[in-house]
This record gives sequence, C-alpha cells and structure tokens, in this order.
Amino acid sequence: MLLALGATAVLHAPLRVLGFSLAPSAPAFYLYLAGLAMPSVAAIVLSRSGTRRAFLRSALGPRGPVRAYATALLAQAGLVMLAWLLLLASDTQSTPRPSLAPGLALLAVGQIWVVFGEELGWRGFALPRLESLLSPRQATLTLALLWGVWHTPMFFVADSLQARASPWLFATSIFAWSAIHTALYHRSRPSVLPNLVFHASANITLNVGLVPVVLEPFLLASYLLVGAVVWGTLRRPSPGTSSAP
Repeated sequence: MLLALGATAVLHAPLRVLGFSLAPSAPAFYLYLAGLAMPSVAAIVLSRSGTRRAFLRSALGPRGPVRAYATALLAQAGLVMLAWLLLLASDTQSTPRPSLAPGLALLAVGQIWVVFGEELGWRGFALPRLESLLSPRQATLTLALLWGVWHTPMFFVADSLQARASPWLFATSIFAWSAIHTALYHRSRPSVLPNLVFHASANITLNVGLVPVVLEPFLLASYLLVGAVVWGTLRRPSPGTSSAP
C-alpha cells in the first residue's frame, strides 16, 4: 500500500498551501477527495489483471452474520458511552451535556466517498495479504501504522479535522479501530461491508457533537482498553474464504 501512501501524500500536500475547504468551488476540495480514494484505487490497480471484477464482487458482496453488521453500527457508540461512564465515575467537577451538531445528513452522505475510498484498500486488499505473511495481531498493528501514516499530511493542513485533533487520541483511535476492523473482517471475509458500516458509523459518531474536549482523555482510555481486548482476542480464522484475487 505504499502506492496509496505516496499518491495521497502528493494530492494532499498542496492543501498545506491552498488550505482545507469543503466548498465544491475550491480546487482543494477535489484534491482532498482524490486523496481519500487512493487506498481503493491502489488496490484495484495492484489486483492481478483479470481478477479486478472478482475482487470488487467479493469485497462488496453481502456476507457475514447479522451480528457483525450490528456490531459495526454500534461499536463506536459503545466506545463513546464507555468514555462517558469513565468521566462520570471520575472526580470531574462538572459534566458537560452532549449536543448534536448540525449538518448530520451532509456528514452521512460524505462518508460514502470516505469509506469506499479507503476500505477496499485497507481491509479488502492489504489486510488479507498482510495476514498471509504475519499473524492477525502483527498484521493489524502493521496496518494500523500504515493507516496512521496515511493520515499524517492532513495534520499539517489548517482547518482539517486532523489539524484540530489530539495526536494521542487519534493514534489510540487508529489502534482500536484497526483491531475492530480486523475482527469484523474475519466475520465476513472477503467482504468488507461490515468494515464500510463501522468506518462510516465511527466517523459520524465522532463528528455530531457527542465528544466535548473534556471527554477526550476518557475516550483515549476507552480506545486503549477496548482496543487491547479486541486485539488480544484476534486469531487466524479457519480456512475457507481467505484467498484474495
């Protein structure tokens, strides 16, 4: 996935100068969208000739138990809820009230591009190949590192989501999400539909106003705790649907 890292870096680097904008009239908007799609574009390009359609059909085909999709939908909400419980159990003097941010519909629609642009590459292509060389735990940590590095350019772009985020909170979220992604993929492989659901649900949950600044240390603890538990339970799945075209 070095191709994805390099291509996204090339496309997102100019945003340092142009600035971050979600206005369709701004050139930066299209550079940003193109960079987001590079993991999946790289996966399609690097798939063996003659197998690309099979790769897309298998990755996007419905597969896996209903509980995998339910887990994907609710996992991030559970992580945030655990963070709130930790906050309530602490000695914090005042507990803020969560409030929903506007623009939920637009945020949800935008996630379609985000998750399809990333998950075909990260979980559909890279994860099974890493697991053919490494244990599931090692593969998950390796992919978490790549995924985190891939996001790095946006930390230097003013007004982007990453520029406003705590690097430590972001790093722990990548760790926990990567472990959850691997667990979900093992339930539905070679389909990444649960991963699409989880990725979109996680991003939406984080950006609707449910995580005030005072909650961030507790959310970090939640990511570390749940991420370590899920990562520790990862095992190599039984043979059957593991081959990737």
